[in-house]
Amino acid sequence: MLAKSKITSTQKNLTRFLNQAMAVCLLVVGVVAGATFYPETPVVHAEETEKPAMRIQVSPTDNRVSLNKGETNEYSFNVDNTGTESYDFKVYVTPYSVTNEKYSPNFSNETSHTMLRRWIDFKNEAGEYVKENTYTVEPGQRKEVHYRITVPADIPGGGQYAMIFVEAIPKTDNNTGGIRTISRLGYRVFGRTNGETKESAEILNHNMDSFYTSGKVRMTGSVKNDGNADFNAIFKIKVEKIFGGVVYEDSKGYDVLPETTRTIEMLWEDTPAFGIYRITSSMNALDKSSSTTKIVLIIPIFMIVILLMLLTITIAWFIILYRKRQAQKSKLII
Repeated sequence: MLAKSKITSTQKNLTRFLNQAMAVCLLVVGVVAGATFYPETPVVHAEETEKPAMRIQVSPTDNRVSLNKGETNEYSFNVDNTGTESYDFKVYVTPYSVTNEKYSPNFSNETSHTMLRRWIDFKNEAGEYVKENTYTVEPGQRKEVHYRITVPADIPGGGQYAMIFVEAIPKTDNNTGGIRTISRLGYRVFGRTNGETKESAEILNHNMDSFYTSGKVRMTGSVKNDGNADFNAIFKIKVEKIFGGVVYEDSKGYDVLPETTRTIEMLWEDTPAFGIYRITSSMNALDKSSSTTKIVLIIPIFMIVILLMLLTITIAWFIILYRKRQAQKSKLII
């Protein structure tokens, strides 16, 4: 009876210790989770109302045009001075292409799809059309820039692409020490000729991970354009709770230029620190489509460590309890 009493007392002490250990672990989880899920409210500073001396704005930011052989058409865009001082700006045109799958822009490479650059001229104050021109705009005022596109009689089929740059000319200042800040904005011109057009799309890959320990949930995909004209690839994301209910939904379009492959990435910007969600991602490019749905687990590393600790304690508790019971049975038999 004395041995049995000692065993029972030992079991109680062990159980009390394990319960305390689990309580400490859960307390740590609660404290860290509270700091993670309910971060300190950021300090919001009053917005500065002082305007910069030089600030330039272009609207709209692009133009899509039809290019018919032998035709000349005129277009325009606006340049606004939203700063406090007047300034001069110049306009000029460059080729527009990309250099890699991440679509880093290139403004110097000449291809069969950048011939549009040669067809664009700007209207000066005398009413003449020139390849480059300079204008003046006062604070709070708008300047309308007129340009024309003269399409030759012999042009390739498909898409043509150019970039019109609006570059502010900084005033001379002897106190700058030779350092000048140049403000430059781009205005894209996408053209489609009336020649033979080939449209062809291929979705090369479409990926989404199922497990995250930190960061934002991301979906990636690659779209290849085998044709001679651009198209718009649509990337969609839909996030649902595991038992229903939409949490987040977004859709974006991406231009894919001819004879290029574009890698597209979409992020769930407000990804929580913890949760289990059903996420559907879809891509559409011309007549091609791809869709994938996955159950995605988001769990911080510290929670994984805590869960492993709790699991280890639980297993240890069962092992010790099993051994004590075996020892108790052996003594009763004796």
